[in-house]
Amino acid sequence: MIGLKPIFLKKVKSILAANVPEFDVLVYGSRASGVSKAHHYLDLVVMSDKPITAARLEKLEAAFKAADLPFRVETICWAATGPSYRKEMKKTGVLLQKAKK
Repeated sequence: MIGLKPIFLKKVKSILAANVPEFDVLVYGSRASGVSKAHHYLDLVVMSDKPITAARLEKLEAAFKAADLPFRVETICWAATGPSYRKEMKKTGVLLQKAKK
């Protein structure tokens, strides 16, 4: 699916659940399309209709860096993207986390 070993997938999901549990999160880009290599970035979009604060995104990014994953994780907020980027993310995106309501 997204080319992550189970141990790394578990870490990523744990970090998302701890930091942005109320949002759906999609994987997009090369990992979502199935053409990624082990070292490719993991591109994530937090599906929020309103911008997420910079402090919250920084906390999420810090958690990924502290996890010592063998690849870089890039996170963006859906509300901060433009129409053409959204179209591409919707087309290739794979749901990684379902929002906890």
